[in-house]
Amino acid sequence: MKAMNPNLRLQHMTEQLVRPSLLQLVLKSAFIALVAFGGPAGALAAIFPRAFFGLTAYVVCPRGSEMQYEEWYDGESNQVRMYCMDPASGEAVERTVLALAVWLGVFFLAFFYIALAVLLIIRARNRRKYGVDT
Repeated sequence: MKAMNPNLRLQHMTEQLVRPSLLQLVLKSAFIALVAFGGPAGALAAIFPRAFFGLTAYVVCPRGSEMQYEEWYDGESNQVRMYCMDPASGEAVERTVLALAVWLGVFFLAFFYIALAVLLIIRARNRRKYGVDT
C-alpha cells in the first residue's frame, strides 16, 4: 500500500477547511440568526412597545383601518394589545401576534444577512490567505 505524502494530505485538509460550501454558510447563518434574533426584538418590544408596534401598522392592518394600541398593568406585568379598527363598520380585529411576528421576521432576516456577509468575507479572506482556488 502506497503511503500518501504528508504535505499533500495537509494541503488537502487545509483546502477542505478553507472551502466551505455555500449551503454550509447559509445553514450556519440561519443558525446564528435563530439564536440571536429573539433577544433584541423582545427587548425592544418590552422597552418601546408603542413605537415598536406602531411601525407595523401599515403591514398588519388592511387599508382604511386604523391601528389602536392599549397598554395596561395587570398587577404583575405590563400587557399590550393591538387591534385594527375599521371606521366604517366599527369592527376590531386583534393583530398583536401578527405585529410581533412581523418584527421577529425582520430581525431574523437582518441577523441572517449580517451573519452570511461576515461568513462570506471570512471565507474569501481564508481563500486568499491559503491560496485556495476553486
